[in-house]
Amino acid sequence: MNNTNASGKTAAGGRRRPRDAESALSRDEQRVRRLLQAAVDYIYTVRVENGRAVETLHGPGCVLVTGYTPEEYRDDPTLWIRMVPEEDRPAVQAQAEAVLRGEATLPVEHRIIHADTTLRWVKSVVVAHRNDREEVTEYDGLINDITARKQAEELTIRQQEQLIQADKMATLGTLVSGVAHEINNPNNFILLNAKLIAKAWKDLLPAMHHYFLHEGDFRIAGMPYSRAITGIPELTQAIVDGTVRIQKIVQSLKDFARSDPGELNQNFTVNAVVEAAMMIVANLLRKSTDHFAVELGDSIPAVRGNFQQLEQVVINLLTNACQALTSRDKSITLRTRHDRARHRAVIEVADEGKGIDPEQARYIFDPFFTTRRDIGGTGLGLAISYNIVKHHGGELLFTSRPGEGTTVRVILPLP
Repeated sequence: MNNTNASGKTAAGGRRRPRDAESALSRDEQRVRRLLQAAVDYIYTVRVENGRAVETLHGPGCVLVTGYTPEEYRDDPTLWIRMVPEEDRPAVQAQAEAVLRGEATLPVEHRIIHADTTLRWVKSVVVAHRNDREEVTEYDGLINDITARKQAEELTIRQQEQLIQADKMATLGTLVSGVAHEINNPNNFILLNAKLIAKAWKDLLPAMHHYFLHEGDFRIAGMPYSRAITGIPELTQAIVDGTVRIQKIVQSLKDFARSDPGELNQNFTVNAVVEAAMMIVANLLRKSTDHFAVELGDSIPAVRGNFQQLEQVVINLLTNACQALTSRDKSITLRTRHDRARHRAVIEVADEGKGIDPEQARYIFDPFFTTRRDIGGTGLGLAISYNIVKHHGGELLFTSRPGEGTTVRVILPLP
């Protein structure tokens, strides 16, 4: 049997009792509150008087998105803008000022510094509420955490850049092969003729010296014989040395650009790897520092692995060291040594550059992480180097102090 209320309406088919209605409303409020607390987004409300924000209430979801509680926002009225990085603040402030003026606003995507000091991306959408006189009395804001989306977008961009870079390297390999042939032909001609001139000078020297002793000094190509006797051999030797250097540079470029199967089946010394890498980056080193020192250890046993891959590691480390320097007065030191106690070969690159911030140091080996994206850094160099060294059974370690410099060590096992 159905109960009948005072108005004659049954509880089952008529209006709810006031107490039942209050209970249902309370349950709905609790459900909404739980949903808000679990949401990645959160809502805040700003009360407006005379075109000025006078009170802001942040929903409970703000803790998940920003790390701060509604009470912290209430007690610190400037927290909402201070947690925005300085370069993003103009856009955020412009959105708030526009809605206070009653203007339509577009969503703003910007970064925030979470309470745990990590950087997050959010999307801010605001909706104004007006009175009968079309004055803004309050506005609601929806903050949506879009960090995952931004990271996915950045990863996609970095992967596209990586594909482009891989294509460039393949093109470079083809280009280097062709250019090497074009350079080597005239270079070999110069080397052959320089050696021939040096031999001719040596054969003519007795006759010219006899003439000098009996007839006195005379000129050869505008140079007194007394100077030419030492000057011309030096000139011809300089030509020979220069052409041999060109041969080595061209060969190093060909080796670096050559397709590599990645097999770890070669025996070589770390000193040979270092010398080959220095040949590749010699020009960059000359442009970057006046104080480049090389300390190669003696009697370091050969390692087993892939020469070209480890050469790439040293090139990456030297390039990073050059880019870290703030002036030519700062130094770079390249060392090799034999760690006899651990039976390891060690390559060490130390620079007096800017150093690495401890917060950034945690991500230094992560793919696509770079502090030099504005100058073309891809964030792949150290990630690739780390994988290469690990593939060789070794370790890639670094120590750094901001403002003082960085030291990176490649530690390789010996057979």
